[in-house]
Amino acid sequence: MERVFRSLIIVSMVLSIIFWSLPSIDFLWLTEDEMLLLDQGGLGANLPYSELWYCASLVIWLVLSVGLYFYNKLARVGFVLMYALSFVLVFFNGVQVLTPLEGALSTLIGLQDGAILAVAYLTGLGAKFEQNS
Repeated sequence: MERVFRSLIIVSMVLSIIFWSLPSIDFLWLTEDEMLLLDQGGLGANLPYSELWYCASLVIWLVLSVGLYFYNKLARVGFVLMYALSFVLVFFNGVQVLTPLEGALSTLIGLQDGAILAVAYLTGLGAKFEQNS
């Protein structure tokens, strides 16, 4: 189970890096009209878009993921708190416009992270987090 857990974390980290990077390279294969449509993402947002928060959130996810990889108890709690915060903030981010690739990656990341949380809290590996705190 330990190998599966760590593999889930690594795959989730790689998918997250790819997902966060896509807006920077979408122009390579999307038409001008598709790019204009993507620019409508965030329309009606109550919170202004911040490139700093966008980059910082990736760094936070990656740091928490590394902590999970090494069974850090605070990382496990932080991972749950970041998901809770993200869930709440999504209601203030306005309309979200994603390409099919971004939508697929977002779904895969959510599935991976759900599996990570299930293994971290619902299996015998949960005890490793208590030992390493």
